[in-house]
Amino acid sequence: MENRRVLNAEELLEKIFFFMNEMVDTKDFGSTILLLTELGRTLANSERASFWYWDRAKKEYWTLVALDSPRIVVPEGSGIVGASIAGNETILINDPYQDDRFNQEVDKETGYQTRSILCIPVTNSKGDVIGAYQAINKMDDQGYWYFDDRDEKRLAMAAVFCGKTLESQILYSESQLDQLTGLKNRRGYYEYYEKNVHPYLLKQSCSIVMADIDFFKRVNDTYGHNAGDVVLKCIASILRNMAGTSGEVIRWGGEEFVILLKECAVSQAAAFAENVRKKVESSICYFEDVPIRVTMSFGVKALDSHLSPEENVKGVDEKLYEAKTAGRNRVAVDEI
Repeated sequence: MENRRVLNAEELLEKIFFFMNEMVDTKDFGSTILLLTELGRTLANSERASFWYWDRAKKEYWTLVALDSPRIVVPEGSGIVGASIAGNETILINDPYQDDRFNQEVDKETGYQTRSILCIPVTNSKGDVIGAYQAINKMDDQGYWYFDDRDEKRLAMAAVFCGKTLESQILYSESQLDQLTGLKNRRGYYEYYEKNVHPYLLKQSCSIVMADIDFFKRVNDTYGHNAGDVVLKCIASILRNMAGTSGEVIRWGGEEFVILLKECAVSQAAAFAENVRKKVESSICYFEDVPIRVTMSFGVKALDSHLSPEENVKGVDEKLYEAKTAGRNRVAVDEI
């Protein structure tokens, strides 16, 4: 590994200001994670660094190595990071192979040698732990060295800034989510459309699907609104699973959902909608051991780059109306 020069105080301050300015302009959660990771690596002058986010709902930690790469996910409580998060404590180890909490298997598989570890929990404004910074292999001008109190103080400073930044990002992300289903809401639709769909419309086919639960009012009237919520979450799960990584599902409002499909011609979107229709029809949503069956109607249309996000929704909503007036539990497609 090529040695990296130790930054002087002026260079270090310049780096800090650079990362802070970049994060002010960044709204994307993944990009923020990577910027925070690089900030921690710079402050600790380590060969490697990572920020691990604690997903309490899924009981796991995840980190990124690049925007285009998949998340690295480990179970809650794993390794040094898990110990740091669970105990809300800083862990500094300069001989990790002698520590039972360190997982040596990764080094054995990759041939990498971990010489030193510095792990610091990251908390929000309430003092709740939301993740941890982990720096690996302190480096100086001569090569590898050990972490010390100065590195701990520097990384702690990054952890404070990291907590504040991520808390703001999380609040921003939550404002775009439907609290019942966890899907994006209308606000999330507009942002996702502008950032992740519209730039590609001139180069590739994209489609939009609008779906509505048939006679949903009957569910609420028969079983109560709590049962209606269970059905909405059940349907949301089916839509999310079937869309996978190729589509984004939005709860448009009430019992209506919108699915944006990138790199998907309208014929493919129609086949997707028909598969979802069949899946919903054959599925059972359970409310307190009571089986509830529902069906859905679908409208399908190609996205038009010349139309606004609202106009594209209006167009597919007209196709959905056709499906509903034709008898429901069917797919209506704009063939043009």
